[in-house]
Amino acid sequence: MLRLPGGAGNTTRGEGVRLGVGFAVGFKNICYSEGFDDYCAARVVLAEDGSAEVHCAAAEVGQGVSDVILQVARLELGTDDVKLASGSTARVGSSGSASASRMTWMAAGAVQTACRAALEECDRTGRAAVDVERIYRHPRTFPLDPETGQVTDGQAHVALALAAMRVVVEVDVELGLTRVVWIGTAQDVGKALSRTAVEGQIEGGTAQGLGLALMEEIKTRDGAITNASFTDYLIPTFLDMPPVVSELVEDPEPDAPYGVKGVGEPPTVVSTAAIVAALRDATGRDLMRVPVRPDEIVGL
Repeated sequence: MLRLPGGAGNTTRGEGVRLGVGFAVGFKNICYSEGFDDYCAARVVLAEDGSAEVHCAAAEVGQGVSDVILQVARLELGTDDVKLASGSTARVGSSGSASASRMTWMAAGAVQTACRAALEECDRTGRAAVDVERIYRHPRTFPLDPETGQVTDGQAHVALALAAMRVVVEVDVELGLTRVVWIGTAQDVGKALSRTAVEGQIEGGTAQGLGLALMEEIKTRDGAITNASFTDYLIPTFLDMPPVVSELVEDPEPDAPYGVKGVGEPPTVVSTAAIVAALRDATGRDLMRVPVRPDEIVGL
């Protein structure tokens, strides 16, 4: 019964269950765009014993940027004896926000630049102890023309990431219960520094899209939130998530350090749309809003 639409709380025995398949393709810009001065700072301190300490204020919010910073520093410095200082602007400049799918690209660029500068300083002075801070900026972007909405010089975005997704759902069209049973996705990830981390980000972004498609909704009236509490604000758990098969398309971005791209947000662009497309296929209904409610499925 757990595998039928509605899960543990369902009341169906499968009599009204239909299968639906949906597809979606979308793209997401990477980093700040349209002429914004996008930068990130990093600081590298080399000790006489060959160890190193890296400072970067990049916010670790579960996306794995701390691992990226250490991986880059160890690669550039040629040693595993690297420690990451706590993320703070007390001893290093700003990293900008953990948004716009930018943190992996920008932090990697800043740490790479600072590490190479530190090694150059060692070579120049002949001293092992070095303290160097550098600021990294991605290639310049240009604002859109306010009248035409088009860019007239250069490009508005430094890069884009494409994702495509196929979703299979089961829907009880008599009770309005739904279950996502399988998701397959292919995504342009630039260059994956860690396949496990990239797949985790794709699964996390997909889970957010599933929540938007089926259960999450902030209700407002006259600008005020009317949800009673977080008690009835449902979000997906692991029991709601189906198997997610990820195909990583590695086409290194030429202007990015190591060819990397942010990967967490593109799945959210396509997952909600693909899930709703699958619900439409199963029910034959238009379903023009999210989250899709049970009464919309049964046509009440």
